[in-house]
Amino acid sequence: MFSSLRSSFLGFLLLFLTFSASAQILNVEKARVEKDSSHYFTGKLGVNLNLFNRATGKEGKTDHFVGITGNGNLGYVSEHNTYLLLASYNYVRLKGETQVETGYVHGRVTFRRKARLSYETYSQAQYDYNRGLELRMLVGTGIRYAVVQKENIRFNLGTGVMYEHERWRNMEENRYIEKDIPKLSSYASIRLPLNPHLELSTIHYYQVGYDQPAGMSRHRFSGDISIITKINNRFQLTTNFSHTYENRPIVPIPNYLYSLTNGIQLSF
Repeated sequence: MFSSLRSSFLGFLLLFLTFSASAQILNVEKARVEKDSSHYFTGKLGVNLNLFNRATGKEGKTDHFVGITGNGNLGYVSEHNTYLLLASYNYVRLKGETQVETGYVHGRVTFRRKARLSYETYSQAQYDYNRGLELRMLVGTGIRYAVVQKENIRFNLGTGVMYEHERWRNMEENRYIEKDIPKLSSYASIRLPLNPHLELSTIHYYQVGYDQPAGMSRHRFSGDISIITKINNRFQLTTNFSHTYENRPIVPIPNYLYSLTNGIQLSF
């Protein structure tokens, strides 16, 4: 189902520093369009690539490292609504073994996009093999309120409900666990142009649901901070930090994960 993600991103390659753990946080604000016009398509494409080898200490022996991160989005802006499709893929291979392989596809519709109070509906499919997440699928809906809408800052709050299905592999016990949990999901987002060439974008989510079979609440807090440096109208340099905390992971994994990446993106 997700194998096509591995070949779906074409673009420009940049040898940049990339350190990542599998924190899949979705910053929808980076993909939103703030223009007043309508009836047009827009999109962005970004790729990071790392390739290097390193001596192992044995004569003539080396370890090879391959890291690829790709992300892209496509949007259509109508007179009243915005339609977004976002996708991401992250792959790291070291010592001949896959260390990280994650990806997601996310679709979202914002109704009454120009109003202070708008409505959203969305769905997402995601996986993170090396953490044990075989599949996460969710659908949700909610409201979005524009607290501040100015040229130099945009501040939004959103809240709603979602239904999440997850399939995890417990690698210690070599068994699979499936969960279906309805959740409340809220977020706060800020877009802050620092100057004509530099923009800060951040979004933080809080999601909570009650796992009835386990008899416990599961909380998830996640955030994403991005700095975008404009080279020209088509190309931007990006620095992105994302992190997530889960109070009770379904399988034995660290509660806190983070990711820091640098790259380049193409806007069209």
